[in-house]
Amino acid sequence: MEKEKYRNMTISLKVAAEEKIMLKRLAEKYKVSLSEFMYNLVMCFKNQYDYIGMLSPKEEKLAENLRLEKKKNAKLEVQIENADVRVEMEMNHRIQVQNENHELTYQLKEQKAINAEQAEELKRQIEINQALEKENKKLRKLSLDNKLKLFGTGIFGVLTGFALKR
Repeated sequence: MEKEKYRNMTISLKVAAEEKIMLKRLAEKYKVSLSEFMYNLVMCFKNQYDYIGMLSPKEEKLAENLRLEKKKNAKLEVQIENADVRVEMEMNHRIQVQNENHELTYQLKEQKAINAEQAEELKRQIEINQALEKENKKLRKLSLDNKLKLFGTGIFGVLTGFALKR
C-alpha cells in the first residue's frame, strides 16, 4: 500500500501585523488560503535557504555577465574618447596645414609681385645700359678719333721739327 501523505501537522511563525496583512492580501490575490499560500512558499523555496541574502548561481552568472558587459562598455568608452581625441588632433593638424598653405600662398603671391616689380626694374636697367653702351661706343669712337688726330698732329710736329732742323 502506498504511503499516504496527510497534512495534519501545524508549523507556525510570528509576523508583525503589517506583514500578516500583506501576506493575507497576496493569498487573496491568488485565491488561496493564507495557510495554503504559506505552505506553497515554504515548499517552493525550502532548498534555497542557503541563498537567502546571497545571489543564486543563476544570479551570480548574470552579475558576472553584467560586470563583463560594463567592462566592455568602459573599454569602448575609452576607445571612443581616444577616437574623439584623435579626430580632434587630425582636424587641428588639418587646420594648421591649411593655415600654413594659405600663408605660403600669400607669400608666393607677394614674392610674385616683387618679382614682377624686379623684372620691370631689370628691363628699365637693361634699356638704360643699352643707351649707355651706345653712348659709350660713340665716346670711344670719338676718343679714338681724337687720339688719331693727336697722334697725327704729334707726328706732324715731330716731322716738322726734323725738317726745320735740317
